[in-house]
Amino acid sequence: MMNISEQGHFSTSGQLHRVIDQRPFFVFMFSLNIFLAFTATLGNSLILIALHKVSSIHPPTKCLLRCLAMTDFCIGVIVQPLFTAFLMEIASGNWRILSLILNTLNFTFCGFSFATATAISMERLLALLLGLRYRHTVTLRRVRCLVVCLLLINIVNGFIYSLSSEDFANSVGFAAIIASLFLSVFCHGKIFLKLRQHQAQVRQQVGHEQASGGGIPLNIERFKKTVSTIAWVQLALVFCYFPIFIVLTLEIVTLADWFKERSIFHVSALTIIYFNSTLNPILFCWKMREVREAVKTTLKQIRCFSS
Repeated sequence: MMNISEQGHFSTSGQLHRVIDQRPFFVFMFSLNIFLAFTATLGNSLILIALHKVSSIHPPTKCLLRCLAMTDFCIGVIVQPLFTAFLMEIASGNWRILSLILNTLNFTFCGFSFATATAISMERLLALLLGLRYRHTVTLRRVRCLVVCLLLINIVNGFIYSLSSEDFANSVGFAAIIASLFLSVFCHGKIFLKLRQHQAQVRQQVGHEQASGGGIPLNIERFKKTVSTIAWVQLALVFCYFPIFIVLTLEIVTLADWFKERSIFHVSALTIIYFNSTLNPILFCWKMREVREAVKTTLKQIRCFSS
């Protein structure tokens, strides 16, 4: 653990020795985050281009998917370069301003990712339940208003954390994430049960285009692929954010410096969070055939242009 004074000097030779011992770790994390920033930027750029080309996805759904990809793109372009600068400044002691900015951006973008993924799950459930009424109820304008509200809430929470009350912002963040996870699990459970009910109705009513309930969309296979994609995205979110929950919990419970933001545990947990921005484009390409084909087309065009 690097214990550095406010003036940037080491208080004892023992502390200096521990910092020197940890330098290879921070050099490795610096290099890894540069690589992940590049892959997140490139991957999400391709996804944004692909979503622009794909016309088979309903506009509200596409808007939310774009928001998720844009958030990951911003993490690769803005947040991770700042994080690498933060890692460079740790040893010099001039890390407080960067830490302030980084915490604000982390709360904003990470909270917005969770909220957007949950919004997609709710939108997919509404598409299943409303049927023909869906296009009149879930409009692009309403989805955009929701996105702006979610973004503003997370920006305000980020500034509260950095400028006012860390405990209050942490409590709001934890509550929002727990609520998001609960809503996501509820939506996916409801979708699963509704699809099973639909399949049972179809077996009994062979020859009909839809089950008698009338709330099931016509293109069930495409609907399943979108639901499967966002389910994998949310599992990846939980997997990548779980270490920081453990670190923050141990920091609160033990009050130990081992888990502070300059510790190897905190730095490792943040790096895993940023890795999620590289992982999401892979999940989009894996689970959504239209997006995968559009990405392949884009890469071929880039290759032809460069040659």
